Amino acid sequence: MEVAVFSDIHANYEALKACFTWCSTRGIDHYLCLGDYVTDCPEPEKTMEMIYILRDYFKTTFIRGNREEYLLDYRDRCESGWRDGSASGSLLYTYEHLTSRDLYFFEKLPITTVWEESGYPPITLCHGTPEKSGGFMIRGRRDTRRILSSLKTGTIVHGHNHVQEAYRHRNTLCVNPGSIGIPWFHEGKAQFAILRSDGQEWTEELIQVDYDREAELTAFQESDLVKRAPAWAAITMHTLRTGRDLNQNVLLRATQLCMEERGEAVWPDIPEKYWAQALLEYRIDLQGREI
Repeated sequence: MEVAVFSDIHANYEALKACFTWCSTRGIDHYLCLGDYVTDCPEPEKTMEMIYILRDYFKTTFIRGNREEYLLDYRDRCESGWRDGSASGSLLYTYEHLTSRDLYFFEKLPITTVWEESGYPPITLCHGTPEKSGGFMIRGRRDTRRILSSLKTGTIVHGHNHVQEAYRHRNTLCVNPGSIGIPWFHEGKAQFAILRSDGQEWTEELIQVDYDREAELTAFQESDLVKRAPAWAAITMHTLRTGRDLNQNVLLRATQLCMEERGEAVWPDIPEKYWAQALLEYRIDLQGREI
């Protein structure tokens, strides 16, 4: 049996399409999807339609990511707290391009589950950690070793941290398939994993797939996302172009600049001039290109 593991799609429709095509041409019909289906890239509608194809026509198990929790929390706060701008404009853009059907789909997803198929070893699924969608499983850390030592399955797959890798802790296999939509490293190629088993244990193959990045970058320019979250869109496009992740660097620098000049920095009220200065310091233009 072969099972594809997808995570962190982040509304990058072109990357998802390429990864799905890779799998379907090889006859794979089992998918494990680990959350963060939308936000950051400009095509949540197309991305969700493909998610529903996976749900309706293939044997797919879904769990919820931290981005889905952000969106549900915003809905439950009566749509308050977000506004246009690089701090929260991307989240707001995504929310306004989703339907009640999409939010209902997210709401019904668990943050962790155990996938079971007769004749094969079970697999634990989570986005961040089994306890928290926004948690991190970092290789070698004490908390990660604790989680792996306490599992009731011999395999766990997780996302959130976009570093594609697989390793064993004692007898437990831990697989991070990497990010389909905002991939780190590997020259920005979309990433996922294939798990294989003869019924005894699982082995992994880490896959990197190139995709039509120019089409995805064009989708940015043709959307309102670049206007509603200019610096955040630029950072995301830079990652798509290079595979280098600088979003936290730019965010922290913009926050620091705001604090230095205004004496406070309260998210999401970080004026765009500080984001623009932070981008300039990291030598990124508003198209996500290196200056």
